Amino acid sequence: MNTESRLHNLFPTAAEIPEQYRLGAPIEQREYLVDGALRRWEGPLAAVRSPIHLKTDKGDEQVVLGSTPLLDAEAALTALDAAIKAYDNGQGRWPSLPVAERIQHVETFLARMREQREAVVKLLMWEIGKNLKDSEKEF
Repeated sequence: MNTESRLHNLFPTAAEIPEQYRLGAPIEQREYLVDGALRRWEGPLAAVRSPIHLKTDKGDEQVVLGSTPLLDAEAALTALDAAIKAYDNGQGRWPSLPVAERIQHVETFLARMREQREAVVKLLMWEIGKNLKDSEKEF
């Protein structure tokens, strides 16, 4: 067995991944947030790839997790302008909220994130190659 064959055999097939850790279809993220509203991007997308490779009939293939908007300069500058306007030199809505209200918003966000724990842990495993235990700790 040559080196290439030995390396190829190091990778699992998709069927060898335990069911509870398998991913669904790749996520195509076309929305992005600007000025408190989601906008749809119809332009090019950037592939999000896992460092994990799977053995296939064609050889080993890097797992594609999904894609994200590859915004152009105009969209990026629009987002930047909205952020500058929202901050308003420290006088915008968020920076001027009382601390108790900001804490409440963060706690609401955390509660909603906890609802997504299983999905986030699985994505950490696939996105950066962490094992289950470390991914759970990171969450």
